[in-house]
Amino acid sequence: MRIVVKGGVWKNTEDEILKAAISKYGKNQWARISSLLVRKTPKQCKARWYEWLDPSIKKTEWSKTEDEKLLHLAKLMPTQWRTIAPIVGRTATQCLERYQQLLDEAERQENEELGLTGPGDEAGPSDDVRKLKPGELDTDPETKPAKPDPIDMDEDEKEMLSEARARLANTQGKKAKRKARERQLEEARRLAVLQKRRELKAAGVISRIREKKKGVDYNADIPFEKQPAIGFYDVGEERAKTYESSIGKSRMEAEGKRKADKGEDERRKKQKTASQESNDKYQAAREAQIARLKEADKISARRKLDLPAPQVGEKELEDIVKLGQSGESTRELVEEGDTSTQGLLGNYDTIGSVHNLRTPRTEQGEDNIMSEARNLRNMTASQTPLLGEENTPLHEQQSGTGYQSATPKHVANFTPNPLATPSHGGAPGVPFKTPMRDTLSINRTDGISEAFETPAERKYSERSEKARLKTGFQNLPKPQNNFEIEMPEDEADEIAQVAARKEDAAERDARIAAALAEEERRILARRSSAIKMNLPRPVNIDVTGLLQSLSFKEKSVEEMVENEYVRLVVHDSIHYPLPGATPAHGVDPIAELPDEAVDAAKSAVDAELAASMGVPGANSDAVKRALLASIETQLDAIPSGELGYSKQAQAVVHLNELDDKEKMEYYTFRFATIKDRLTNDAVKSAKQEKKLGIKLGGYMARKEALSKRLSKAFDDVETGTINREAFGLLALNEREAAPARVYKLEKEVSFMQQRERELQSRYKELEMERRRRQEVIEGLEEEEAERLNEIAMAAA
Repeated sequence: MRIVVKGGVWKNTEDEILKAAISKYGKNQWARISSLLVRKTPKQCKARWYEWLDPSIKKTEWSKTEDEKLLHLAKLMPTQWRTIAPIVGRTATQCLERYQQLLDEAERQENEELGLTGPGDEAGPSDDVRKLKPGELDTDPETKPAKPDPIDMDEDEKEMLSEARARLANTQGKKAKRKARERQLEEARRLAVLQKRRELKAAGVISRIREKKKGVDYNADIPFEKQPAIGFYDVGEERAKTYESSIGKSRMEAEGKRKADKGEDERRKKQKTASQESNDKYQAAREAQIARLKEADKISARRKLDLPAPQVGEKELEDIVKLGQSGESTRELVEEGDTSTQGLLGNYDTIGSVHNLRTPRTEQGEDNIMSEARNLRNMTASQTPLLGEENTPLHEQQSGTGYQSATPKHVANFTPNPLATPSHGGAPGVPFKTPMRDTLSINRTDGISEAFETPAERKYSERSEKARLKTGFQNLPKPQNNFEIEMPEDEADEIAQVAARKEDAAERDARIAAALAEEERRILARRSSAIKMNLPRPVNIDVTGLLQSLSFKEKSVEEMVENEYVRLVVHDSIHYPLPGATPAHGVDPIAELPDEAVDAAKSAVDAELAASMGVPGANSDAVKRALLASIETQLDAIPSGELGYSKQAQAVVHLNELDDKEKMEYYTFRFATIKDRLTNDAVKSAKQEKKLGIKLGGYMARKEALSKRLSKAFDDVETGTINREAFGLLALNEREAAPARVYKLEKEVSFMQQRERELQSRYKELEMERRRRQEVIEGLEEEEAERLNEIAMAAA
């Protein structure tokens, strides 16, 4: 008998069979899966999948972050690899192998430091330590790559492969096989019964065959028949039940759905069908859009370059540049003066050497991975504390992974500032320190820190400093009292120097714009009061007719005023023409006066007007108020009644003082004025009505809807009141006629019950008679069959 030992190295064929079997049977039926592999057990198949073949297993190189996390978790949870594996993102076997590899690497480094490796290459890398030697068996082959398939496979492997291919290709389940088997048994049973009947018939034995139908015979039986209970049915619950009338129900509840509601339901169904069709129509476009969005999410999910924040920002760099510029400008000012003061300022533009110009490197950090690996190796190799020996020596480290959390601690390195002058004293921690730029030897360079000085050393250093200062003052040169007096230059030269400076284009444009604005303001201020106040003016000017229509009482004053008035009108028609007017030609009759003369004339007119109004020295506003009060007083003094303008008197007088022609002109003018006002008011009212219609249209529509609802509610209330009264009268009539109807119905029910009892007894008697006769018929048939059998046997 051949003995097959299960286990050993996995082959590529076995891996492919295992993956195909898992895709068919799942990850729970390992016994069935292992039946396809002759040399593997269910436990080995499961371990192979979860340790190597699972697509979620990460097989890339270990990163520094993963190593730190692995060592930190191994320090917190020793030997708990099943717990550590999901946190690190690897399998438990991978974590254990990497942990042992790191410990071997730490041991190799320690041996190299102590010189224990020898002069040759006898000690190889840490990976070679745990490799299998010739003749050794791998105790964990499930975590190793598969062995490639040979060109010529043996018979066992070919048989295993063909059987697995056949079993995996079989897609027919147990139910289909059972159904086929049942059909074959049914067919065999039918053939056996048929052969038996033929043999009995050939022997002269006639047997009655009752065909059994599958299911229910609807011709003979009543499907789902439920026999009524024996006795009479208790109708007490039905008698106690009350049947409510439709009093108090709305018409909508009584009538059911309206036609409009049914139409709305049909419209919604059509709309839903149309939306489904449109969804099917644009399904391909929607799927393409979803695919593009997923692709965009994948692109955005890529890891970005994460750099630390800069230690020296834009503001600090700007301050450094400004300090350098200010120092340079101060040095230039000192160099322009006397040479005796040049030694009081040092030169800090450049740094002493080329090496000092480079940014000083940060202090070399410790390798946390190797330090933690050495500590863990020492703790693993330590003896039990019961022996009482010394504690396990651990490597001191400034920034380890710590014990605070489940993730290792990280300390960010900072780039040192090369422009910061270090504090005096103190030895540098690393080479290439920031240089001490002290040209005047102000800072101490003895290398002794003040924090570690004794009182005697501090006193000695102070005395040395005082002596050095005294020696320096004594070595100063003697003063030279040579003075030169210089007179200040003329201010005209300074103004000329300022004028000689070329004007900037922006300043020139601003100056020209300000001058133009000032000139425009002066031109607007020189306009007449009629233009400023936008008063009505004549379209066309007839200078000759205008002068003839004016009458002069005092030629010396009135004539001059009227002539100036005419010139102002002509000036305004030339410089500020109305739209549609014929432009006036000729020379402007008014010469431009200086602003001082115009202001003086206005002041004189205001002073004279104030004196005439009895308020001398008042301002223009007070004069206007006094003038308006005087006009109102004069109007109040006129007798009550309508006023009109008289051309003869050239004044506003009472209507009784006008003749018929002037009254007709007055009333005609008044009618035209009122008509124009009415027309303007009608146009304005139409505009306002339109605006209010737009603004209040919604409220008006809402008011109409509420009015309709109110009228409908009133109609419903009226209809309900009528129905309530009608049904109330009907209920009153029913209460009177109900006892008679109930008595009549009870009498009919009792009669029916008596009739039913009689029919039930009659039915019972007939049923017994039918059964008795059925038994007699069956007995006769049996006797007839026996008689026929005896005759046949006698004949045989």
